[in-house]
Amino acid sequence: MTADARAAQRALLTDLMDDLGDTGPDGDPHEQLAVADRVPREAAHLLTAHRRRWNGAGKRLPRRLGAADPALGGTLLDGHLVLARRSDPRPLVAAALQVLDPTGGPLREGHVER
Repeated sequence: MTADARAAQRALLTDLMDDLGDTGPDGDPHEQLAVADRVPREAAHLLTAHRRRWNGAGKRLPRRLGAADPALGGTLLDGHLVLARRSDPRPLVAAALQVLDPTGGPLREGHVER
């Protein structure tokens, strides 16, 4: 992944993480699910690229996350389940932040699409 692509992916995941965090535990479940659907996919894209592993989608996404980083991949998937079952976005937001940390951290300002 190029530096520009990594920055774009970090900015996208940061934006999704912030949007999800804004919904809170009592937020609109439709909004939560709409955003939560993208968080694991985008986090997986960043994490697998960072670990230089194959990415995946659909039913392969959990497998690819597990291959890239079993602990962090599991945390991300567990956070997604907590949101789906209890409408609590906090574990998924925390997991997304853990994916962002080793890749340069959240990117909220200064990113320009080229």
